[in-house]
Amino acid sequence: MIHEWRSYRLKSGAAGDYLALLADEGLPLVTRHLPLAGYWLGETGPLNTIHHLWSYADWAEREACRASLATEAAWVEGFIPKAFALVEEQENRFLQTVASSAAFEAVVADRRKPRPARAAGAPLFAPVCAALVSGEPIDGAVATWTVISGRAAGSLSLLPRSPDPVPSIPLAGGSSHIVLRPLAFSPL
Repeated sequence: MIHEWRSYRLKSGAAGDYLALLADEGLPLVTRHLPLAGYWLGETGPLNTIHHLWSYADWAEREACRASLATEAAWVEGFIPKAFALVEEQENRFLQTVASSAAFEAVVADRRKPRPARAAGAPLFAPVCAALVSGEPIDGAVATWTVISGRAAGSLSLLPRSPDPVPSIPLAGGSSHIVLRPLAFSPL
């Protein structure tokens, strides 16, 4: 499998608008085509940054999924012009799993499930945060990947959601830690 970790830096103050638009309009469109594994807003590190994870069987599946999404008129002509007016910068990395948990494997098995739009009055975010650590692999991670293409080569570990996602001790030299606030629809 290949996993695609996309990060978008949004205009200052635009995260709420972008994520509400995604949850209310874009989610059912994109998940008809792309295999969603996770969606988060960074609480530390570069602010106004969203991160999303897509899991594909291989490059051919990614190509087919992305081509299929490009035929979705409501996505191309509706969501994209509104949403991408709020985006300042994009970054993409391809990852290969080096360690995973049963929770991650369950999400990967269910990755092709279309997601409905957010119900009226439903919260935008999940109640507890996760964390992403780059550098040394972390024991107890939901999944650990190695970056196989894109900037910041090395390992990425997604830590489980926790009421207190801030590390209690400093990380080993060269590692970084980002608190991630999952959207309510995010499988991870």
